[in-house]
This record gives sequence, structure tokens and C-alpha cells, in this order.
Amino acid sequence: MSTTLPARAKALRDRLVALDLLGANVEETGLLEDLRSDLAPPAAELSRALEQRRLLVGSGIDTPEPPSLETARKRAALLLERFAAEKKAATLKKGTGWANLIKEIKAASTDLSAAVVRSWKAYRQTVFTGEAPTVLKGRIAMTPANNSAFKTYEQLHQTFRAEFDRLPADKAAIDRVKALAARLTETAKEFDFDVPADVKRFLEAIQVGGANLELLTDPVLQWLEENKAFDNYRIVPRSADGTR
Repeated sequence: MSTTLPARAKALRDRLVALDLLGANVEETGLLEDLRSDLAPPAAELSRALEQRRLLVGSGIDTPEPPSLETARKRAALLLERFAAEKKAATLKKGTGWANLIKEIKAASTDLSAAVVRSWKAYRQTVFTGEAPTVLKGRIAMTPANNSAFKTYEQLHQTFRAEFDRLPADKAAIDRVKALAARLTETAKEFDFDVPADVKRFLEAIQVGGANLELLTDPVLQWLEENKAFDNYRIVPRSADGTR
């Protein structure tokens, strides 16, 4: 039996309704995609900042969350609740909620990134509390042993300091900093700060071009003898222009 006219008409109407709904869905999908495109860049930036914070916190480096992060979280939770009730782009775009969310995510990302940098810089003063080479050099006598230890210390400190010119890429980078700090601490234990004042003046003069014979006092001669260091130095006459 052939299909009746009313049945054909109903089938046609149903198809037209389906096509209309399909068209509406395509349009809605496009509107939601536009919103997703608006959200993607700031969300990605915030995600990177959050990952950097997790890395520091996971390694025991205190990194407080900025208040702006909680503000963005609350805004996102509110919009998500509304969207769950009515999944339309218009729900998200209603009022100023969406625009404020974008602004608040950007602000949170900026604030969190700055907090991460501050925490990483501050960690340098926590993981190693020793003196800078320039300060240390003024406190020790440059004996052969101290001179050798100082060269190692200076190289380690330079590498250690450079690690804080950028954020750590991974846990291995933080572990590397901890290892450098440990080596610096051990190297610093090798310095001998206990030398007579005359010896310190003599060795300082040697470092900047040479010591006058008047600096070769009895305490200096005794120290050179005790440390078997006579062979490390030699007497040379000054040239006509006063240099050695």
C-alpha cells in the first residue's frame, strides 16, 4: 500500500524540522567555537604558570598563590554552573561575565608568573647562604691551598648564579641547583681564614703585582717555612719604570 498523503506530509515536516535543528546546531557550534578561541590563549598562559608553580612547590619551594587566581576560579565556576543548566553560547555571553573571566584569567596569569619568579629568586638565598666570591676574596689570604679552593668556588658560584637567570625547566634543573649549592658549601669548608695579619698583607700584595721586601717580616718567613711555601715565590728587581 502506498504511503498516504498525510504520512508523507508528516515525514516531510519532520525532515524540515531536523534540517532546521541541524542548521541551528551548526550555528551554535560556531558561536561556542568563537568563545573557545577567545579563552584558549589566556588559559594556556595560565596553565603554564600553574605548571611552573607546581614544579616549585613539588620541590619544596614555597610559592604562594596570588588572590587574583581565586577570583578567576570563582568566576569560572559561576559560568560553568550556568552553562551546565543551559548549554548555549548566549548563556556564557550574557552580561559581562565572559569578558570579566578573560580579564581575570589574564590578571591571574600575570600575577602568578611574577610570584613564581620571585619565589625562584628568593630560593637562591635559601638553598645557599654563602658569600659571593668578591666578598670572600677579601676575607681570606691567598695561600696556595686557598687559591686553589677559591678558583673552584668561583667557578661553581658562577654556574650556580646563572641557574637563576631563568626559571627551572624541570625537576632535574632544581636538583642541579641543589647539587651546586652542596658543592659550594663543601668547597667553602676548605678555606683557611686563620693566618697572621702580616701573612695576609704579604699574600694580598702578591696577588696585585708583587710584595715589597719590607712585607717579608719574621711572621711571614715563619709561615712560609711552616707551609713549605718558599719555592712558590721569588725575588725580582723592579724595572726602571717601577714595574716588576
